[in-house]
Amino acid sequence: MIRRPLALFAVLLLSGCSAVGPDYERPKIPVPEQWAESAVGTQAQPDKWWKTFNDPVLDKLIGDAITSNLDLKLALERVKDARALRTATIAAGLPSLDAKSSVSRRFNNSSSPASQTGTSSAGGGFGIGNQFINIFQMGFDAQWELDFFGGIRRAVEAADATIDVEVENSRDVLITLLGDVARNYIELRANQRLIAITRENLHAQQETLQLTQIRRQAGLASMLEETQAQALAATTAAQLPNYEALVKQSIHALSVLLGREPGALTVRLDQQGAIPTVASNVLANLPSELLQRRPDIRRAERQLAVANASVGVAIAELYPKINLAAFLGLQNTTITDFTPIGKSWSAASTLTMPIFNWGKLNANINSKKAQFEQAFLSYQSTVLSAFKEVEDALIAYSKEQERHKALAQAVAANQLAVQLANERYQKGLTAFIDVLTSQTALYQAQSLLVASESQLSSNLVALYKSLGGGWQTEAIVGNVNRSPADN
Repeated sequence: MIRRPLALFAVLLLSGCSAVGPDYERPKIPVPEQWAESAVGTQAQPDKWWKTFNDPVLDKLIGDAITSNLDLKLALERVKDARALRTATIAAGLPSLDAKSSVSRRFNNSSSPASQTGTSSAGGGFGIGNQFINIFQMGFDAQWELDFFGGIRRAVEAADATIDVEVENSRDVLITLLGDVARNYIELRANQRLIAITRENLHAQQETLQLTQIRRQAGLASMLEETQAQALAATTAAQLPNYEALVKQSIHALSVLLGREPGALTVRLDQQGAIPTVASNVLANLPSELLQRRPDIRRAERQLAVANASVGVAIAELYPKINLAAFLGLQNTTITDFTPIGKSWSAASTLTMPIFNWGKLNANINSKKAQFEQAFLSYQSTVLSAFKEVEDALIAYSKEQERHKALAQAVAANQLAVQLANERYQKGLTAFIDVLTSQTALYQAQSLLVASESQLSSNLVALYKSLGGGWQTEAIVGNVNRSPADN
């Protein structure tokens, strides 16, 4: 019964040993107290930001994308892969037990000096002559590498951090997915609106063309005026195929984002809908909260933890390795006599320690330290880039609001200008070119206003994305937090 105290002693010994290598500490990054650019208004709620658009169609697309997107499924499978590798890493530090059986045949040829000189073995020689020996063996083989210096523990730390990296990567994929769905949907609705505006302007221009033709037949207009009206109508009509192609491409993109064939959503999205907009301004969260919200920052920090643990794994290679091995089973020379009476056991311990390896181990340590510095610089760069993205999104959203307001005034003024130009032309008080100019200006202003509405919503999506909004969605959180035993 000596085995239990020995096992207990080994556990206590291992628990008392500290792992070699640096212990990880989360780096402290200077964070500004507030954003340089800030919109005055309601507080941003980035958890389910698409709800702020109050668009049921967009809500449904987002829900379907979270469920069916292939890139997101791939990212979640990488999380499962990382968890499985962690289990394998832990298992490498535990004792292993294997069933072992073997059959061997040995030939012995030994004789005494007397036999070599020709003297008979019966006269005092001790030779055993030629002899074949069969050995049949069956039992259990146990192996255990004692982790005195923490190499395996550091490997487990790296595996834990790798799981976190893949979890944050899946969240980053989700944020990108949400942004892509919203952006393509906004572009779809914007191009559908441009088609409607183009048709409205084309209809008005065709009516002007018909009026000009009537006036020319009555001698009140020239052929030049008629051809100018024809050119304007044809130029406007030429815009329709471009917008129609963009509508189809947006539908194709949304279909693929939902994990379906490109034309799967044509019937569902072919009807025109309003561009999703948010009336209120947005006040972004504090910069310090960004470090906890953005998955790319969290992922970079976890990659730093992986690199730190890898340094410890490399340093542990400099220290001795102790392996315990044991065999317990049955052994006999005749298979017919292979009974429990022929018991066999063995126990061994090996100690290996590097002495001379041409600097290979130290070079590997230096490499891991350099990789840690690379990860630290990458983490700093990721944080700075994140701050920049938020500042850019804030100023873009704020200035687009100003632009949208000015364009709305321009559309109203151009509508009045078209009305006045038509009235004055019909009364002979102005040239026909004024009518064409006002119609052209109106169409351009209306197109710019639609583009501004689309850009305003897209900028808001970019702002929510830069704030790390969306990964808290219950569907993704449930998947990445589920243990392998639940699958």
